[in-house]
Amino acid sequence: MNIRGIAHRGYPVEYPENTISSFRAAIEMGFTHMELDVHLTKDGVPVVMHDATIDRMTDGHGEIRQYTFQELQAFRINETEEKIPSLAQVLQLAKGRIIVSIELKDTRLYRRIEERVVEVVNQLEMMDQVYFISFNHHSLKKLRSLSPEAQVGPLVNRVKRSHFKLMEKIDAKYLAVRYDGLKEKYVNKCEKLGIQLVVWTVNTKEQMIQIEKYPSILTTTDELQRFKEHFYPTLSMN
Repeated sequence: MNIRGIAHRGYPVEYPENTISSFRAAIEMGFTHMELDVHLTKDGVPVVMHDATIDRMTDGHGEIRQYTFQELQAFRINETEEKIPSLAQVLQLAKGRIIVSIELKDTRLYRRIEERVVEVVNQLEMMDQVYFISFNHHSLKKLRSLSPEAQVGPLVNRVKRSHFKLMEKIDAKYLAVRYDGLKEKYVNKCEKLGIQLVVWTVNTKEQMIQIEKYPSILTTTDELQRFKEHFYPTLSMN
Protein backbone atom coordinates (compact mmCIF):
# COMPACT_ATOMS: atom_id res chain seq x y z
CA MET A 1 0.00 0.00 0.00
CA ASN A 2 1.32 3.45 -0.92
CA ILE A 3 1.24 6.48 1.34
CA ARG A 4 -0.50 9.34 -0.46
CA GLY A 5 1.66 12.31 0.44
CA ILE A 6 4.64 14.35 -0.68
CA ALA A 7 8.00 13.68 0.95
CA HIS A 8 9.45 17.19 1.27
CA ARG A 9 13.06 17.13 0.01
CA GLY A 10 13.01 13.41 0.71
CA TYR A 11 13.07 12.50 4.39
CA PRO A 12 14.88 15.53 5.90
CA VAL A 13 14.15 14.63 9.51
CA GLU A 14 16.37 11.57 9.24
CA TYR A 15 18.70 12.34 6.31
CA PRO A 16 20.26 15.46 4.80
CA GLU A 17 17.60 17.14 2.68
CA ASN A 18 17.67 16.83 -1.11
CA THR A 19 20.18 13.98 -1.11
CA ILE A 20 20.09 10.54 -2.66
CA SER A 21 19.81 8.89 0.77
CA SER A 22 16.90 11.17 1.71
CA PHE A 23 14.99 10.44 -1.49
CA ARG A 24 15.71 6.71 -1.30
CA ALA A 25 14.25 6.61 2.22
CA ALA A 26 11.05 8.33 1.06
CA ILE A 27 10.68 5.86 -1.80
CA GLU A 28 11.30 2.87 0.46
CA MET A 29 8.69 4.15 2.95
CA GLY A 30 6.12 3.98 0.16
CA PHE A 31 5.28 7.64 -0.40
CA THR A 32 3.53 8.37 -3.69
CA HIS A 33 5.27 11.73 -4.26
CA MET A 34 8.47 13.52 -3.36
CA GLU A 35 9.49 17.14 -3.78
CA LEU A 36 12.89 18.54 -4.73
CA ASP A 37 14.46 21.91 -5.55
CA VAL A 38 16.51 22.70 -8.63
CA HIS A 39 19.24 25.24 -9.39
CA LEU A 40 21.64 25.52 -12.32
CA THR A 41 25.43 25.18 -12.31
CA LYS A 42 27.87 27.37 -14.21
CA ASP A 43 27.96 24.81 -17.02
CA GLY A 44 24.18 24.46 -17.20
CA VAL A 45 23.60 21.27 -15.21
CA PRO A 46 20.40 21.20 -13.11
CA VAL A 47 21.33 20.21 -9.54
CA VAL A 48 19.18 19.43 -6.52
CA MET A 49 19.52 21.81 -3.56
CA HIS A 50 17.17 24.18 -1.79
CA ASP A 51 19.45 27.20 -1.40
CA ALA A 52 21.14 29.18 -4.15
CA THR A 53 24.37 28.85 -2.15
CA ILE A 54 26.13 25.75 -0.85
CA ASP A 55 27.06 27.29 2.51
CA ARG A 56 24.30 25.79 4.70
CA MET A 57 24.43 22.24 3.38
CA THR A 58 28.07 21.60 2.47
CA ASP A 59 31.64 22.17 3.55
CA GLY A 60 32.01 24.71 0.73
CA HIS A 61 31.01 28.31 0.17
CA GLY A 62 29.51 30.36 -2.62
CA GLU A 63 26.69 30.29 -5.13
CA ILE A 64 25.84 27.19 -7.13
CA ARG A 65 26.03 29.19 -10.35
CA GLN A 66 29.69 29.99 -9.64
CA TYR A 67 30.67 26.31 -9.96
CA THR A 68 30.59 23.70 -12.69
CA PHE A 69 28.92 20.42 -11.78
CA GLN A 70 32.30 18.70 -11.57
CA GLU A 71 33.61 21.39 -9.21
CA LEU A 72 30.58 20.96 -6.95
CA GLN A 73 31.43 17.27 -6.56
CA ALA A 74 34.46 18.25 -4.46
CA PHE A 75 32.16 19.29 -1.60
CA ARG A 76 30.47 17.03 0.94
CA ILE A 77 27.03 17.43 2.49
CA ASN A 78 26.68 17.82 6.25
CA GLU A 79 29.86 15.93 7.16
CA THR A 80 28.75 12.86 5.20
CA GLU A 81 30.21 11.33 2.07
CA GLU A 82 27.23 12.47 0.04
CA LYS A 83 27.60 14.93 -2.80
CA ILE A 84 25.22 17.43 -4.37
CA PRO A 85 23.15 15.31 -6.78
CA SER A 86 22.20 16.29 -10.29
CA LEU A 87 18.54 16.31 -11.22
CA ALA A 88 19.27 13.44 -13.60
CA GLN A 89 20.70 11.30 -10.79
CA VAL A 90 17.65 11.83 -8.59
CA LEU A 91 15.21 11.17 -11.41
CA GLN A 92 17.01 7.96 -12.31
CA LEU A 93 16.48 6.82 -8.72
CA ALA A 94 12.81 7.79 -8.86
CA LYS A 95 11.96 6.43 -12.30
CA GLY A 96 9.00 4.08 -12.18
CA ARG A 97 8.81 4.34 -8.38
CA ILE A 98 7.49 7.74 -7.29
CA ILE A 99 6.02 10.96 -8.72
CA VAL A 100 8.43 13.89 -8.51
CA SER A 101 7.51 17.51 -7.81
CA ILE A 102 10.27 19.72 -9.26
CA GLU A 103 10.48 23.21 -7.83
CA LEU A 104 12.45 25.67 -9.93
CA LYS A 105 14.25 27.95 -7.48
CA ASP A 106 15.47 31.53 -7.95
CA THR A 107 14.88 31.27 -11.67
CA ARG A 108 15.94 34.85 -12.35
CA LEU A 109 19.50 33.85 -11.40
CA TYR A 110 19.79 31.37 -14.22
CA ARG A 111 19.71 31.62 -17.97
CA ARG A 112 17.59 28.92 -19.61
CA ILE A 113 16.96 26.90 -16.45
CA GLU A 114 13.54 25.91 -17.77
CA GLU A 115 15.03 24.53 -20.98
CA ARG A 116 17.74 22.62 -19.13
CA VAL A 117 15.31 20.99 -16.73
CA VAL A 118 12.89 20.01 -19.49
CA GLU A 119 15.80 18.52 -21.46
CA VAL A 120 16.76 16.28 -18.53
CA VAL A 121 13.20 15.10 -17.98
CA ASN A 122 12.72 14.38 -21.67
CA GLN A 123 16.03 12.54 -21.97
CA LEU A 124 14.91 10.20 -19.19
CA GLU A 125 11.42 9.90 -20.71
CA MET A 126 9.82 10.92 -17.40
CA MET A 127 7.50 13.79 -18.34
CA ASP A 128 4.54 11.65 -17.26
CA GLN A 129 6.10 11.13 -13.83
CA VAL A 130 6.89 14.72 -12.83
CA TYR A 131 5.23 18.08 -12.36
CA PHE A 132 6.81 21.52 -12.08
CA ILE A 133 6.11 24.22 -9.50
CA SER A 134 7.57 27.68 -8.96
CA PHE A 135 6.94 31.00 -7.26
CA ASN A 136 8.04 32.58 -10.53
CA HIS A 137 4.92 32.31 -12.62
CA HIS A 138 6.73 33.59 -15.72
CA SER A 139 8.84 30.45 -15.46
CA LEU A 140 5.70 28.35 -15.54
CA LYS A 141 4.56 30.15 -18.69
CA LYS A 142 7.93 29.41 -20.23
CA LEU A 143 7.70 25.76 -19.22
CA ARG A 144 4.30 25.54 -20.84
CA SER A 145 5.66 26.98 -24.09
CA LEU A 146 8.52 24.46 -24.01
CA SER A 147 6.37 21.43 -23.30
CA PRO A 148 2.63 21.18 -24.02
CA GLU A 149 2.46 17.90 -22.08
CA ALA A 150 4.25 19.13 -18.93
CA GLN A 151 2.22 19.33 -15.73
CA VAL A 152 2.72 22.71 -14.02
CA GLY A 153 1.43 24.60 -11.01
CA PRO A 154 2.01 27.92 -9.27
CA LEU A 155 3.46 28.08 -5.77
CA VAL A 156 1.69 30.68 -3.63
CA ASN A 157 1.60 31.77 -0.01
CA ARG A 158 -2.12 32.52 -0.21
CA VAL A 159 -4.60 31.68 -2.93
CA LYS A 160 -6.12 34.61 -4.85
CA ARG A 161 -8.79 34.64 -7.53
CA SER A 162 -6.18 35.86 -10.02
CA HIS A 163 -4.29 32.57 -9.60
CA PHE A 164 -7.14 30.71 -11.27
CA LYS A 165 -6.92 33.00 -14.30
CA LEU A 166 -3.21 32.23 -14.51
CA MET A 167 -3.82 28.50 -14.22
CA GLU A 168 -6.41 28.59 -16.97
CA LYS A 169 -3.99 30.49 -19.21
CA ILE A 170 -1.15 28.00 -18.76
CA ASP A 171 -3.33 24.91 -18.36
CA ALA A 172 -2.06 24.26 -14.83
CA LYS A 173 -3.37 21.18 -13.04
CA TYR A 174 -1.62 21.84 -9.71
CA LEU A 175 -1.77 24.65 -7.14
CA ALA A 176 0.62 24.57 -4.18
CA VAL A 177 -0.24 26.76 -1.18
CA ARG A 178 1.34 27.26 2.23
CA TYR A 179 -0.60 25.56 5.02
CA ASP A 180 -1.65 28.77 6.79
CA GLY A 181 -2.90 30.20 3.49
CA LEU A 182 -5.45 27.43 2.98
CA LYS A 183 -9.14 28.34 2.71
CA GLU A 184 -12.04 25.95 2.37
CA LYS A 185 -13.65 27.88 -0.48
CA TYR A 186 -10.52 27.36 -2.58
CA VAL A 187 -10.37 23.68 -1.69
CA ASN A 188 -13.90 23.36 -3.05
CA LYS A 189 -13.08 25.39 -6.15
CA CYS A 190 -10.05 23.24 -6.94
CA GLU A 191 -12.15 20.10 -6.58
CA LYS A 192 -14.74 21.47 -9.02
CA LEU A 193 -12.09 22.49 -11.55
CA GLY A 194 -10.11 19.26 -11.33
CA ILE A 195 -7.04 21.03 -9.96
CA GLN A 196 -4.82 19.10 -7.57
CA LEU A 197 -4.37 21.31 -4.51
CA VAL A 198 -1.06 20.80 -2.71
CA VAL A 199 -0.39 22.07 0.81
CA TRP A 200 3.01 22.64 2.39
CA THR A 201 4.47 21.94 4.91
CA VAL A 202 2.38 19.88 7.37
CA ASN A 203 4.53 18.53 10.21
CA THR A 204 2.65 18.67 13.51
CA LYS A 205 -0.07 16.34 14.77
CA GLU A 206 -2.43 19.32 15.04
CA GLN A 207 -1.86 20.29 11.41
CA MET A 208 -2.45 16.72 10.29
CA ILE A 209 -5.75 16.61 12.16
CA GLN A 210 -6.86 19.81 10.42
CA ILE A 211 -5.84 18.65 6.96
CA GLU A 212 -7.82 15.42 7.40
CA LYS A 213 -10.94 17.46 6.69
CA TYR A 214 -9.90 17.76 3.05
CA PRO A 215 -9.08 14.32 1.62
CA SER A 216 -8.60 15.72 -1.89
CA ILE A 217 -5.54 17.70 -0.82
CA LEU A 218 -2.06 16.35 -1.48
CA THR A 219 -0.04 17.07 1.65
CA THR A 220 3.66 17.87 1.87
CA THR A 221 5.57 16.82 4.99
CA ASP A 222 9.06 16.54 6.49
CA GLU A 223 7.78 14.17 9.18
CA LEU A 224 7.30 11.04 7.10
CA GLN A 225 6.99 8.59 9.98
CA ARG A 226 4.54 10.81 11.90
CA PHE A 227 2.50 11.28 8.72
CA LYS A 228 2.45 7.54 8.10
CA GLU A 229 1.37 6.77 11.66
CA HIS A 230 -1.39 9.39 11.57
CA PHE A 231 -2.93 8.71 8.17
CA TYR A 232 -2.03 5.02 7.80
CA PRO A 233 -2.11 3.57 11.35
CA THR A 234 -2.79 0.03 10.13
CA LEU A 235 0.11 0.19 7.72
CA SER A 236 2.36 1.51 10.49
CA MET A 237 1.61 -1.55 12.61
CA ASN A 238 2.78 -3.97 9.91
